[in-house]
Amino acid sequence: MVDKLNKLFSGITVIIIFWGLFWLLNGLDKFYNGTNQPNLAVTKGVVMAPESESEILYKMHPMEPVGWFGVNRDAKMIGYFERLGIHKNVALGSLYSIAVLEVLIGLGFLYSLFAGERRHDIVRLTFKISMGIFLSFSIFDILCGDRTELWEHGTFLILATIHYIYILFAVPGKEFDKIRDKILG
Repeated sequence: MVDKLNKLFSGITVIIIFWGLFWLLNGLDKFYNGTNQPNLAVTKGVVMAPESESEILYKMHPMEPVGWFGVNRDAKMIGYFERLGIHKNVALGSLYSIAVLEVLIGLGFLYSLFAGERRHDIVRLTFKISMGIFLSFSIFDILCGDRTELWEHGTFLILATIHYIYILFAVPGKEFDKIRDKILG
């Protein structure tokens, strides 16, 4: 039983599922911007009347996300593009084009689980595309001056590269043979 589970859930399979869901959910998230709404059940602070110790003029309530919510990418992308002097329609068109690409990459990773002999070719291709996207995102982050996003995208670029190398060496193929022959040559 343990051997069957071990073969079914190999390290490579878990990595492929991770990246498939990462890209699929990340892409879908861009289409479902949640909203921030005040939580009226909680008071975060109050503004008191200057002449009174008990008269409350205003109650401040914390905001909480409602709906499918990651980051509201619409507003964030529009802000980035405005800094570069580019119209918001270009920002939104770019955002949703990237979202479609991310969904396709996610589906590519997940499809590879059922692709038989083509599995490793598909995985290698989707990893190369992933690394290219993270490199592009990092360049964009530098242009927009968003160091937090640069840190995140750089971290994911490193993670994707490590996983790519792990899979490359764990599952020999033509690409591995070329690298091995150059190193050992």
